Amino acid sequence: MNDVLELETIKKKIAEYAQFSLGAFMVMKTEPSFERLKIKTELARTAEAIEILRFNENPPFGGVYDVREAVDVAMKDALCNCRELMQCAALMRGCQNMRRYLHESNASVLDELGESLMIDLKLSEKIESCISNSYELYDHASVKLKSIRRSIAAVTGEIAAQTAKFIQANASKLTDTITTTRNDRVCVLVKNSEKNSIRGFIHGESASGATAYIEPEVLLQLNNRLQALKSSEEEEMKRILFELSQEVKKHGDALIANCETLALLDCIFAKAHYAHEIQGCVATLNDERHIYMKKARHPLIDPKKVVANTYEMKDHTILLITGSNTGGKSVTLKTIGLFVLMSYCGFPVSADEITIPKFDDIFIDIGDEQSIEQSLSTFSAHISKLAMITHKVSEHSLVILDELGSGTDPKEGEALAIAVLDDLRKKRCMVLATTHYSKLKSVSGKWPEVLCSSVEFDMEKMRPTYRYIEGMSGQSNALSIAAHFGLDPHIIEEARKIKEENETEDEKLIVRLNDLMNENLQMKEKLELQSESLKEKEKNLLEKEKRFEEEREKMMESAQLEAQEIVEEAKERSDEILSEMHSKADAKVHELLEIRSQLNDLVEEEEKGPSDEVFHVGDSVMIKRYNYYGEVLEVKPKYLLVFANGMKMKLDPSDCTHTQKKKEKSVKKKAAVSSRTHTRASMECNVIGERVIDAISIVDKFLDTALANSLSSVRIIHGVGSGALRSAIWDYLKKNKYVESWRIGGEGEGGTGATVVTLKGGRHGK
Repeated sequence: MNDVLELETIKKKIAEYAQFSLGAFMVMKTEPSFERLKIKTELARTAEAIEILRFNENPPFGGVYDVREAVDVAMKDALCNCRELMQCAALMRGCQNMRRYLHESNASVLDELGESLMIDLKLSEKIESCISNSYELYDHASVKLKSIRRSIAAVTGEIAAQTAKFIQANASKLTDTITTTRNDRVCVLVKNSEKNSIRGFIHGESASGATAYIEPEVLLQLNNRLQALKSSEEEEMKRILFELSQEVKKHGDALIANCETLALLDCIFAKAHYAHEIQGCVATLNDERHIYMKKARHPLIDPKKVVANTYEMKDHTILLITGSNTGGKSVTLKTIGLFVLMSYCGFPVSADEITIPKFDDIFIDIGDEQSIEQSLSTFSAHISKLAMITHKVSEHSLVILDELGSGTDPKEGEALAIAVLDDLRKKRCMVLATTHYSKLKSVSGKWPEVLCSSVEFDMEKMRPTYRYIEGMSGQSNALSIAAHFGLDPHIIEEARKIKEENETEDEKLIVRLNDLMNENLQMKEKLELQSESLKEKEKNLLEKEKRFEEEREKMMESAQLEAQEIVEEAKERSDEILSEMHSKADAKVHELLEIRSQLNDLVEEEEKGPSDEVFHVGDSVMIKRYNYYGEVLEVKPKYLLVFANGMKMKLDPSDCTHTQKKKEKSVKKKAAVSSRTHTRASMECNVIGERVIDAISIVDKFLDTALANSLSSVRIIHGVGSGALRSAIWDYLKKNKYVESWRIGGEGEGGTGATVVTLKGGRHGK
């Protein structure tokens, strides 16, 4: 099978997405399989890789190498170099990373490949403990290597010191104060005229002859020692590398298998990357003779110019495509054939959906097969190919024929085309063919197995549209094209008359039928466009309605926030007003309290609204108006019965909100009322140091608690001071309907710093 469908070009494009060399190689060597299980497996792997890439980062192929050559060296008991050994270590690490990646990606099909990776990190750890990332052996790779390198450093230092002394002592005899290395030995640069005055070994002269490279006598032994140490270092390094190479040999089979598995995964994910690039999908194999390709686009045509077409063969085994030259007939054949081959390779295709049967073989005759070497003409090559196809084809084969019967006398070619197509029809194989022969169109129209179709040609613009039209035969339009390119009109007219005279009644009927079908198709397309326009308008209306609703909600939310800010400002302003009034000398306490109460009522009216909170018996709540914490005793349709601050109160649900049970705080000495149980309340209240307005509020709550506990007498400690606090409290007591009388405290009761209050209807506390 030659590469007329350009499958090799597709492979090259997919191979570009591979992460390492062996993965790219595996893409390029992929061939279509005709085994159902293998095709399904490869398609399932590609499909899962596409899904993984859709929701995850790229797979971890970084640092993965093709180590087969390195393993082969180790298996022959030869030395691997540091780079090769580190690549083997990296491969093991890569296997671990890949298995983790597939597991975390919830892979099911590809996880099988991940689990097949044989991982032994001891190999990686051993190699990495000896070799650095710059591919050099560490000093601590062995005790001996460390000792040798220390000795080398010491000798190198001694050579440097002796060289410096020599240069200082013989500076006048030298051409420069630097040193050089000749034959791995340190030498000094001596003037050629002075070379016989220096005891040592001459290693050569400069190109100009002005300088001699001499190894002074003082350095001979040191250089000898250095060379001996370097030789020992080299031997020790070889020993270490051999030992590590032997470790690679032990894991040789696992490393090669892992390398090939990672290459296979790289190949699969390269296909997935390609799928995302072309916005493609993978095929589904069916058990029926059914081809369906939705919005198929040839992958080698510019995505901005390619025309998407839907192809389907369900109740037919032969697809006969007609139409003008350069109209896209061959592209249709190549697209369908290429998609079948790509799917059999496990490659994704550039379509929205594809379903194909499993063929046992694919036979293709497209293009000019003229062969100079075999002395075959175009027609001879064409007939040779047809002969091979008709002999080998089976019921489960796919045959692709471009311009069937072309290249010879039209009458004979037409007859041959009809005969070949009839033979393939009787063998029940699936056939995709193109033709210009009118007789073939007419005859095939009588065969129920044949589906006639065409590629559209725009007669107004005189150019192909590349749109595939199912169920309608196309015209060659040769005369119209000839007229467009300037052929003499009388020649065109004469040709038209000859054509009409030679047309049979069947051919004329087919032309009229095609014209009617074309009109119906245009009307259908017009209706579809109108329908799409209506759907688009409906979609826009729904989107506008949605945006309107979102904006309305935002405005409501903004209004609520603005109202809340106004309420907060009102509260702050009320406190400021009360503070100003309190600062006035003639302000009465009861007037201040009355104003504050009215302001609080006003604010609470603003805040109050229908409550969407649901309350149950036992819930801990806060009473917003009084800032009391209480417990729900009973839930009624219109009110809640709440126990708070020693009292049972009927409250509107909107006056309460859920809260955590308040933790008891330690009460300061000047705090208002010490917290007691319902059965035992405090008999005194200390408000020393409080502002008047706060002290009155504390006393008010204190007296409520005292009344709830049926106390008849309590004491308020206010201190002596200027007497302003005492006067304010007395002014308050005067207006409280539950206070029977009050007096200054007596001896042992706080004197003038306290007031003893007698309550109505109380009892004496203990």
